[in-house]
Amino acid sequence: MKRIRVHSVEQYVAEIGPLMKQGLPMYRADDVEQGLLGVGFNGGADTEVLISIQEFKETGDLVKYGELIEPYEPEGKKTQKVKAEKR
Repeated sequence: MKRIRVHSVEQYVAEIGPLMKQGLPMYRADDVEQGLLGVGFNGGADTEVLISIQEFKETGDLVKYGELIEPYEPEGKKTQKVKAEKR
Protein backbone atom coordinates (compact mmCIF):
# COMPACT_ATOMS: atom_id res chain seq x y z
CA MET A 1 0.00 0.00 0.00
CA LYS A 2 1.38 3.36 -1.06
CA ARG A 3 0.55 6.21 1.39
CA ILE A 4 0.95 9.75 0.12
CA ARG A 5 0.89 12.62 2.63
CA VAL A 6 0.07 16.00 1.10
CA HIS A 7 -0.01 19.47 2.64
CA SER A 8 -2.54 21.47 0.60
CA VAL A 9 -5.93 21.10 -1.05
CA GLU A 10 -4.26 21.55 -4.45
CA GLN A 11 -1.80 18.70 -3.78
CA TYR A 12 -4.64 16.52 -2.49
CA VAL A 13 -6.66 16.99 -5.67
CA ALA A 14 -3.55 16.55 -7.86
CA GLU A 15 -3.00 13.12 -6.29
CA ILE A 16 -6.56 11.81 -6.11
CA GLY A 17 -7.94 13.41 -9.29
CA PRO A 18 -6.23 11.15 -11.84
CA LEU A 19 -7.18 8.05 -9.81
CA MET A 20 -10.81 9.18 -9.59
CA LYS A 21 -10.88 9.81 -13.33
CA GLN A 22 -9.88 6.16 -13.88
CA GLY A 23 -13.00 5.11 -11.96
CA LEU A 24 -11.03 3.01 -9.48
CA PRO A 25 -12.84 1.71 -6.38
CA MET A 26 -12.48 4.34 -3.66
CA TYR A 27 -12.82 4.25 0.14
CA ARG A 28 -12.35 6.58 3.11
CA ALA A 29 -8.85 6.33 4.59
CA ASP A 30 -9.12 8.79 7.49
CA ASP A 31 -6.64 8.46 10.36
CA VAL A 32 -8.63 10.04 13.18
CA GLU A 33 -5.92 9.61 15.84
CA GLN A 34 -3.50 11.71 13.78
CA GLY A 35 -6.10 14.24 12.57
CA LEU A 36 -5.81 13.15 8.94
CA LEU A 37 -8.55 12.82 6.38
CA GLY A 38 -8.07 10.91 3.18
CA VAL A 39 -9.21 8.50 0.56
CA GLY A 40 -7.80 5.27 -0.75
CA PHE A 41 -8.03 3.52 -4.09
CA ASN A 42 -8.04 -0.19 -4.93
CA GLY A 43 -8.09 -1.72 -8.38
CA GLY A 44 -4.36 -1.86 -8.93
CA ALA A 45 -3.55 1.58 -7.53
CA ASP A 46 -3.40 0.46 -3.86
CA THR A 47 -2.86 4.08 -2.84
CA GLU A 48 -4.03 6.21 0.07
CA VAL A 49 -3.77 10.01 0.01
CA LEU A 50 -3.93 11.88 3.31
CA ILE A 51 -4.04 15.54 4.40
CA SER A 52 -4.35 16.97 7.90
CA ILE A 53 -7.68 18.55 8.71
CA GLN A 54 -5.84 21.73 9.74
CA GLU A 55 -3.96 21.95 6.41
CA PHE A 56 -7.19 21.29 4.51
CA LYS A 57 -8.84 24.23 6.28
CA GLU A 58 -5.79 26.51 5.92
CA THR A 59 -5.21 25.91 2.20
CA GLY A 60 -8.80 25.71 1.01
CA ASP A 61 -12.22 24.51 2.00
CA LEU A 62 -14.98 22.28 0.65
CA VAL A 63 -15.95 24.85 -1.97
CA LYS A 64 -12.40 25.11 -3.31
CA TYR A 65 -12.02 21.32 -3.18
CA GLY A 66 -15.31 20.87 -5.06
CA GLU A 67 -14.23 23.26 -7.81
CA LEU A 68 -10.79 21.62 -8.19
CA ILE A 69 -12.03 18.00 -8.16
CA GLU A 70 -14.99 18.46 -10.53
CA PRO A 71 -13.01 17.97 -13.80
CA TYR A 72 -11.73 14.60 -12.52
CA GLU A 73 -15.07 13.11 -11.56
CA PRO A 74 -16.41 10.57 -14.05
CA GLU A 75 -19.50 11.75 -15.93
CA GLY A 76 -22.67 10.73 -14.14
CA LYS A 77 -20.78 10.20 -10.87
CA LYS A 78 -20.38 13.75 -9.63
CA THR A 79 -19.97 13.57 -5.86
CA GLN A 80 -19.17 17.18 -5.03
CA LYS A 81 -22.18 19.44 -5.30
CA VAL A 82 -20.67 22.29 -3.25
CA LYS A 83 -20.39 25.54 -5.17
CA ALA A 84 -19.38 29.04 -4.15
CA GLU A 85 -22.19 31.53 -3.86
CA LYS A 86 -22.34 33.84 -6.84
CA ARG A 87 -22.38 37.49 -5.88
